[in-house]
Amino acid sequence: MSGWTYSKAGVDIPSIGRLHEIALKKVLKVNELLNVNYGGVGGFAAWVDVNGIQLALHCDGVGTKSIVAGILGRYWVIGWDSVIVNVNDVVCSGVRPIALVSYIAMKEPNENVFSDIMGGIEEAALSSRVAMVGGETAILPDLINGVDVSCALLGIKEVREEVVASKGDVVLGLPSSGLHANGYSLARKAVETTVGYNAFIGGVNLGEELMRPTTNYGPIILEAFKGGLITSAAHITGSSFKKVKRVLKGRCDVVIEAPKPPKIFEVIMDLGKVSISEMYRVFNMGVGMIVTLPEGNVGEFKEIAFKYGLEVLDLGYVVEGTGRVVVNTYYGDIVEF
Repeated sequence: MSGWTYSKAGVDIPSIGRLHEIALKKVLKVNELLNVNYGGVGGFAAWVDVNGIQLALHCDGVGTKSIVAGILGRYWVIGWDSVIVNVNDVVCSGVRPIALVSYIAMKEPNENVFSDIMGGIEEAALSSRVAMVGGETAILPDLINGVDVSCALLGIKEVREEVVASKGDVVLGLPSSGLHANGYSLARKAVETTVGYNAFIGGVNLGEELMRPTTNYGPIILEAFKGGLITSAAHITGSSFKKVKRVLKGRCDVVIEAPKPPKIFEVIMDLGKVSISEMYRVFNMGVGMIVTLPEGNVGEFKEIAFKYGLEVLDLGYVVEGTGRVVVNTYYGDIVEF
């Protein structure tokens, strides 16, 4: 069998893009008819103006990472992730998260599973200083086979100026804790069709690595924006480094020298016979957040990162261009978005 791809695993990015186009047309139509003052659509967090306050609303979930959580009994992690994936997105738009509601869908009521998920949501909310103001519990025996968890997050946009990278900016990265909550449809095929989740490969405990909680970048990104240190931030999630295009706005290019990825990514690549290009188009490859900033601010940003216990990766520069992201992979291949 040839190597696994995201499409073979059931996730076809071009098809999803067409769904996004349908949704975007409806968004623009409704807001035009209602004469809404809004912005940020297509970025990391869209907002609507309410009496001079720009309120952002964002929704995301943990996807098929919940299947692995079910197999390994690690439900706390998907509760945590359901909040943090939203936090990490909205802060990239200069939005301070203030409140959330959760959505938990289950095949049948299970108090232990539910309590573990809610425990993760609770801890993530406290970590991000986000109020929990409600949610929905759905028991769907004929619709769902396991558990699905997502959150909607409300925030206030505090950075009013345009969040966009500038020519000459330095590009830095913050390490990921692993896959975070993306690419699991592909990762699961690579693992489930070969060795399973209880295997140790090359010193890697697959189950442990695949259930690492998503890193919370919210506090450091908000502090960096507040201090005027960074010009933009990009959360590296689905479609990987393509997310950086959101902060280029077609004005500049970014050239990234990707560092050596954590071992878990190489294990997935080998088990699933996944191409290097596909790996860098699907997974974060060890870089969970990218920021751009003037070279003179690098030292202070690194000091803040150290305070939060985060390493800083030197990745490259913003150059004159047309909105391209060029990734020079650790393995010598070049992947362009």
